[in-house]
Amino acid sequence: MPTFRTKGGGRGHSDPKPPRSRPASRGEKAAKPLVGQASFSHGPFLIGKPDPAKAAPGPIEASSARTRQARRWAIEGACLVKEGRPRQAATLLKRAVSLDPGVAASHHDLGLALLGAGRLEEAAESFDAAARLEPGLASAHHNLAYILDSLGREARALVSYEAAVRLDPALAPAQSRLGDLYLARRRREEAAAAFQAAARATAGTVSSRIAEARSLEAVGDIEGAIAGMTAVVETDPESPEAHAVLAKLLAQVGRSGEAAAHFERAARLSPHLAAAWSGVALNRKFTAADGPIIALMNTALSHAALTPFHRQALHFALGKAHDDIGNPAVAIRHVEAANRLRAKSVSLNREGLATRIDQLIAATPPGFVERQPHPGVDDPTPIVIVGMPRSGTTLVEQILSSHPQVAAGGELEFWGERDVPRADNWSLTATPEATRRLADDYLAMLRGIGPRAARVTDKAPFNFPLLGLIHRVFPRATLIHTRRHPIDTCLSIFSTNFEMNFDFAASRSDLVFFHRQYQRMMAHWREVLPPDRFIEVDYEALVADPEPHTRRLVAACGLPWDDGCLAHHKNPRPIATASMWQARQPIYRTSVEKWRRYEPWLGELRELDPDR
Repeated sequence: MPTFRTKGGGRGHSDPKPPRSRPASRGEKAAKPLVGQASFSHGPFLIGKPDPAKAAPGPIEASSARTRQARRWAIEGACLVKEGRPRQAATLLKRAVSLDPGVAASHHDLGLALLGAGRLEEAAESFDAAARLEPGLASAHHNLAYILDSLGREARALVSYEAAVRLDPALAPAQSRLGDLYLARRRREEAAAAFQAAARATAGTVSSRIAEARSLEAVGDIEGAIAGMTAVVETDPESPEAHAVLAKLLAQVGRSGEAAAHFERAARLSPHLAAAWSGVALNRKFTAADGPIIALMNTALSHAALTPFHRQALHFALGKAHDDIGNPAVAIRHVEAANRLRAKSVSLNREGLATRIDQLIAATPPGFVERQPHPGVDDPTPIVIVGMPRSGTTLVEQILSSHPQVAAGGELEFWGERDVPRADNWSLTATPEATRRLADDYLAMLRGIGPRAARVTDKAPFNFPLLGLIHRVFPRATLIHTRRHPIDTCLSIFSTNFEMNFDFAASRSDLVFFHRQYQRMMAHWREVLPPDRFIEVDYEALVADPEPHTRRLVAACGLPWDDGCLAHHKNPRPIATASMWQARQPIYRTSVEKWRRYEPWLGELRELDPDR
């Protein structure tokens, strides 16, 4: 089963520079860091954890002559790294490692050389070897985390960042990046703690003030965070990171014009800060008059030092810009370039996905709820909104949370984190204790979001396989499924730079396969879930005639009508998904059948046309 998480609304946007401290080689004292450490806050990605069974290179029976020669090459190589000659350094350090592979310092310095030469995959292997030889070496874990992050391997990077800060809690860049990664996963307490640790480690600096504001963001005080970052920008107007962080916060509360301006300022201040252009693209619509801005974006793309993450973000931003100005041929070229980069960090396990859907269908036959030994919890608080990404889930949540009795939970991780087919959760003979435990934990989360709300939304699109479990625990919960034309949905996914790389999003054929499995799952729920609990809404119908469909949704949630639901674009709640700009607009229809503009480039997506 793929990792089902969807975030959006802008990844971090600073210009990452890796830490470069090194361990001591044989016979040396521990070295000081070679260069200063800069803040990271670029965006997250996704793969699995490192393989703990992978063996570190071990010592060989080396003669004293070999050892001395290896050490000479290692010292010369380290000097070349300091002199900014990474290719020559790598040649010597490879020789040193070959002669004496058991020295962590040699692997570490080889990693620095390969990193400087732009050979990221090889550099990651060297830092991994150094960390295995010397597990207490914080800089090896930190450099490895940086590279994995840059390559789009977010989950593995998170593990290495955690290892680095366990060894050295004062590593402010790693703490800041951990804050980003935790926040993306809604692990708010851990995010706040990481940002606070970064603030302490950099006390008295601009970085400390930024981290303090991010800690406010982590605990949900967006306005406090905006006030803090506004003060930082006023006192340090040349800080690109400050502009980028302020822009991200402004975008969440719907101040899109200001957000786009600060993102653009960040990008202009730091030419390598390519991800900031992604923020510009998310928060404004380009016009034919924006040729100079698009030219700047193309110039940024030409920088050879861009990480794969930054290059991917910039290609997606250029795709959005050219789509806005009506140039689909150029737009799709950039989108395809971005997806070639995205494909390097993720892959879809088709067999695993199909098997998982089979298991869920088999475990929830018609009447499965009635055969449970426990009737579930008689509480109607949850409104669970599911569907494919880019299918209208954010719009539906925005509409419903405009009701005075509804609080917006956003994309909660609760059910996904419990998607483990254990007996006490999934079995048709689940224990009453397990059911009550799930219910109590979930309700505590929802009531923390809306203490006085009658209903609380949980808009996590990838909860769609879990509706059977949710309905079993909360038989009175309202389950809302949003649908959109399959090709429009998949083309939009293919064109969007999500905050985490989905394993099915980078190729048309994977999108088709995933969408068909999703359709299979939803057809099953349509058959087995009660129609008064399982409500479906078509995006095209909703935007064509909003009022009757909105009234139907409100009634299905057991709520009295409120006219505010027809003015969803005035809803001030923070939004942190890729649809943040669209959700702030009045209902519009320009996204309906948008796929027809891209017919020459649809490829396998044509197979999803329901009219074929």
